[in-house]
Amino acid sequence: MWALGVALVATACVEKSKRLSKAEREMAKEISLPAAPKPEHELDVRFENKIRLLGYDLSVEQAKEGEAFTVTWYWKVNQALGAGWKIFTHLADQKRESRINLDAARPVRRVHPVESWKSGEYIKDVQEITLPSDWDSSEAVFYLGFWNGPHRLHVAKGKNDGDNRAEALVVPVGGAGSGAADEKLPRLIARYARGPIALDGKLEESDWGAAQPTGRFVATMSGNRGTFEAGARVLYNAENLYVAFEVQDDYLKSELSEHDDHLWTQDAVEVMIDPDGDGMNYFEIQVAPSGAVFDTAYDTRRKPKPYGKMDWSSDTKAGVDVRGTIGDDEPDKGYTVEMAIPWSSIGTPEAPAMPPAKGATWRINFYVMDARDKGQRAVGWSPPMVGDFHVPKRFGRVVFPEPARPVAGKITPEPTKAVQKPEGEATPGPTIGAKPRPVGETVPAPGPKPAPKAPADKSAPTGPGGR
Repeated sequence: MWALGVALVATACVEKSKRLSKAEREMAKEISLPAAPKPEHELDVRFENKIRLLGYDLSVEQAKEGEAFTVTWYWKVNQALGAGWKIFTHLADQKRESRINLDAARPVRRVHPVESWKSGEYIKDVQEITLPSDWDSSEAVFYLGFWNGPHRLHVAKGKNDGDNRAEALVVPVGGAGSGAADEKLPRLIARYARGPIALDGKLEESDWGAAQPTGRFVATMSGNRGTFEAGARVLYNAENLYVAFEVQDDYLKSELSEHDDHLWTQDAVEVMIDPDGDGMNYFEIQVAPSGAVFDTAYDTRRKPKPYGKMDWSSDTKAGVDVRGTIGDDEPDKGYTVEMAIPWSSIGTPEAPAMPPAKGATWRINFYVMDARDKGQRAVGWSPPMVGDFHVPKRFGRVVFPEPARPVAGKITPEPTKAVQKPEGEATPGPTIGAKPRPVGETVPAPGPKPAPKAPADKSAPTGPGGR
């Protein structure tokens, strides 16, 4: 999701540039290069006679779980690909099993997409990656390629997997870098949002494309691989903390639509926030596929009972994009939630929260509750390891690397209502989790409803935050 060339000569590119923000136009100047680059690591990988991978720059010698690193790819366009073509990056482990889809984690996707690349152009394609806390491989293997619907460009030269994915880079992986007694807790780098965020659940803004993914959520009781695919990303600016959830769900159940309904009993996403990490004065906010919001605050763990300070409001605005139809008998694909949580609402009357200072670390956790035909299941970012989501000492770490500067004008528009899409309609946006495919490739229908009558897993919540 990112950049555009210095010179816009074609009408289509000119039209596309009108939709770019000022920040994106600045970013565009750095992507279409005026001359052939000189990568630190040279390659000669060729996709038919059309695209050539010249090499890459790498910001680290060894990757670590929870610590961001950057790969910069350099491309030469021998022949323009035209409408519908996109680039993909799949991250695999040492067994060459794909684990994470990184298609959207690049400025190029939004600002200068592949279909607008011109013959003779040199492209600088930057990707920022953070390995999730459950990465259990000594290597991170990068597969690259180009696709259009069911088609991929043939890898004419260079190491590949036989399925037209070029194996372009293998990065060694060391231990987690979060340190000390809590080194197993996941760590996420929040991305400062330089442009407006439309709360529509689509994640089309370039800032979302650059945001670090959590990786696939895990089972809340054991920390093992989750029973379904879900993940989150975080942005922020001077006004709001933004959280995006992406959930794969073949059975959407969300009959609750009023504020502070007991959303945790059906499908819902949840964020818990402890700004200073002391286990006190923390907050819980949930959003359902219907767009309804539940929010409450606690003085200490689970107090006051039963559901915290229900008179507190987070003033959260949320937008949901639903891939399927809630409550019908046809199979669904899932939903995406965008949340804007004002900093002004997080805190105590005596000490209202302020935007985090540069380098600040907050303790935050993310969960997803998934109703089934019988029972419920759940996954989370940092597993509490007990049958309760209210374990502040197990909340992960979210780092805010830049100061939050005031932004002129209104950044967060009113959210749109939850939009339900017919099955098979493509939805743009990042994809988080295992077994990636290029975003937009056809996904086989998961089978007819009713949903599988699997028993509820032991991590399923019984009240807000896992009661």
